[in-house]
Amino acid sequence: MTLDKLLDKGARVMWVAAHPDDESMVGPILAKAGPKLGNPLYFLVLTHGEGGGCAIAEGCHPDLGTVRGKEMQKVAELYHATLQHEHYWNAPLPGSSFPKRHLIARKWTDENGDPTLKIAKAIRGFKPDVLLTFSPIVGFTGHPEHQISSRFATAAVRLAADRTPTLDGEPFTVGHVYYGLNHIWAYRLFGGGDPLECTEVFDVRQPCIQGKTCVQIGAEYTLPHRSQNDDMETVRMVSRLLSVARLRLTDPFTEIYDPYEPTDRRGNRQN
Repeated sequence: MTLDKLLDKGARVMWVAAHPDDESMVGPILAKAGPKLGNPLYFLVLTHGEGGGCAIAEGCHPDLGTVRGKEMQKVAELYHATLQHEHYWNAPLPGSSFPKRHLIARKWTDENGDPTLKIAKAIRGFKPDVLLTFSPIVGFTGHPEHQISSRFATAAVRLAADRTPTLDGEPFTVGHVYYGLNHIWAYRLFGGGDPLECTEVFDVRQPCIQGKTCVQIGAEYTLPHRSQNDDMETVRMVSRLLSVARLRLTDPFTEIYDPYEPTDRRGNRQN
């Protein structure tokens, strides 16, 4: 059964991501789940994005993380989603200075506790039918925090299903885990985008609410992210060109990606 059909049947959806505004890249799917169908929707965002830039002319006060946290709350309300917003460290710009992926994963765990445990606890509490995240290799834009958020999310799916004394609550198995893929031709033309194979597509131009399509609603719901307006303008521009979102249905019990796997600066495995 496709994700589209699962949503039509009332699937409970959990979105796991690294940053406020990451939901914009799968916005049409979330727009159908929450605003159109009223399905239970849960956003788990691991950082407040304090390492980014501020596009608000008068500045981001008292600090960028606080501003982005409030923006994320407004967006979650638009999507009718419950928001769990954590405070893991966000690597500061520029991207060329980001630490290696596995070093960020270790820093997160050492400083603020294992994200796997927090996500697994949320899974047991919310009991999603569908968990949606980015791909674990490129993570839509190449950001290492997108990649490790995905890896922690799928590790959490395994942990939530396990009978372990380290986690409260009854074991719960997520039925469907999807990666949102970036197969946008412009990214792939310049060597970007996700290398994982697409297993299904989602029609983003299907009717949603207020006489608008799901992709139009997803674009509209980027507007509260004022501090990230430059990036959101790009998202809104690209969304006008899209007809489908590409997804990969994965089995996290057999397709395993370790967040602590040593990599070089390009994300390649180190032997």
